[in-house]
Amino acid sequence: MTVDLATLVLPAFDDMNGVPSELKPWERAYDLKNELRIAGVNTPLRYTNSGVGVVPTGIGKAAAATTVTALLTSDEIRVDDTLIMSVGVAGGPPSLDIGSVVVADTIVDWDHKCRVDSDGEEDVPLAMNPYTGGMVFDLHTERVDRALDVATDVSLRTGDGPTRTPRVVSGTNVCGDELWHGEQLAQQVEWLLDEHHAGPYHATEMEDAGTAFALSRLGYLDQYVCLRGISNYDRPLDDSTAEESLFDPAFEDGFGIGIENAVRVARRLIGGRLP
Repeated sequence: MTVDLATLVLPAFDDMNGVPSELKPWERAYDLKNELRIAGVNTPLRYTNSGVGVVPTGIGKAAAATTVTALLTSDEIRVDDTLIMSVGVAGGPPSLDIGSVVVADTIVDWDHKCRVDSDGEEDVPLAMNPYTGGMVFDLHTERVDRALDVATDVSLRTGDGPTRTPRVVSGTNVCGDELWHGEQLAQQVEWLLDEHHAGPYHATEMEDAGTAFALSRLGYLDQYVCLRGISNYDRPLDDSTAEESLFDPAFEDGFGIGIENAVRVARRLIGGRLP
């Protein structure tokens, strides 16, 4: 029997080093009582009787691309009219409060570039990749706009402090297998985006370029919506070093609110069903 999916949700991970799971909110919200093992996918696809399916991709672009390819080429599920969503956490610049949700309109692969020695403090130690030219995915404009419209009345959980006002925005999502952190590296990201005429960026994560690549190759990119809840900043906000900031135990404090708000927006999209 082939399973028809109305929605396919792709979190990245379940349990990881004690941080909040990207899968658990879906288990709490939906009766995912049906399971389907698919070749090439590490964990079972779980789905409701109404066709909401959820399966973690694994962390990183290779895991995401492999999982998505296995799902889309399986004879056991049908996804011709399926809303396909990445829903998870992301880092972001200080322009967004923790808990904000980014609806990606563009996904840029951070790893498709060249690193070169810097001859001076003013030089950007990057160059465009002469063999690939980079990898950029522009997502379906009407889907992005519709997602923003549906999300306007979603109540977002707020963080600690009086200035914390998360919001839903659209923008560029920078995806890389390299986990980077710091002001200088953020400037390099901005340089790369300028070269691609993309940006400003609002989210940084590790899976979505792999997901978009697989979807594009197989003809499903127009069915894709990418939602990322901002869980941490991509640079220190005080006088601490980048290393101190990245490995501070408080760095992961925003994971819970980031996941929760991304799932709130995603559930509204599922309820409203995008065209």
